Amino acid sequence: MNLFWVYDLPNLVFASLVMASFIAVGLIGQRLSRRWVKRIAGSDGQYNDLVGTTLATVGVFFSITLGLISVGAWQDYADVNAIVNQEVSSINVVYRAVSLYPEKERPALKSTLKEYVHYVIDEEWPSQRKGIVPKGGTEKLTAFQKNLYAYEPVTESMKAVHSETIAAFNDLIRERRSRLQKVTVGLPATLWLVVIFGSILNLIIPWFLVYDRQFIQDLMIVLMAATMGILVFLMAAMDYPFRGEFSISIDSFKLMYERMNLH
Repeated sequence: MNLFWVYDLPNLVFASLVMASFIAVGLIGQRLSRRWVKRIAGSDGQYNDLVGTTLATVGVFFSITLGLISVGAWQDYADVNAIVNQEVSSINVVYRAVSLYPEKERPALKSTLKEYVHYVIDEEWPSQRKGIVPKGGTEKLTAFQKNLYAYEPVTESMKAVHSETIAAFNDLIRERRSRLQKVTVGLPATLWLVVIFGSILNLIIPWFLVYDRQFIQDLMIVLMAATMGILVFLMAAMDYPFRGEFSISIDSFKLMYERMNLH
């Protein structure tokens, strides 16, 4: 079942949907199991203490697990953002370097690189937000590479510039490849099973608590379910860095393109 449609929702709606789902599971399950639980608990005064201890123990272990997974998701998000910024930085280095080339080679090199940045903004980024790995940018960079390698520097200073340009261009290729590899990569399905199963387990345990005032138990379940839901939403929002409202911005590429048009 494809759930990627949730990334088309605004974050507020996405978060509300996840929290509402957890709250519904918690309250409905509590309503269905209430009579059965009261029949089992009887008049044992230590029953709630046992359930409370179990809830605290399971909650601590699951909280640690959820925290570690959340940190990993955030770290991956930050790494992808760094890759994007490094790619833009390499483009900037290459563009400044080719500005020093002779008048004969310079226009073609600058124009081709500018076309690549424009393609990333108009074509690649919208495709990435849909989970599609774009391929047209490779043709733009291949055309730039042909023009770059066709140039044969004569002076020692231009040889040094040409060498640095090639090195920066190779960095650009590597960073672009790393970016595209992250388009379809998210948390493994096994980790999501752990998150969902652990969350539901933490919602089931409070069903076994017995209170004279049902409102107190309902309120506790709502608060726990809302907390679980918002954490799961946060992980899901960061899971695919290029999808959804909480995604890596294209602003650095746009700023680079504006600078290109000034020179």
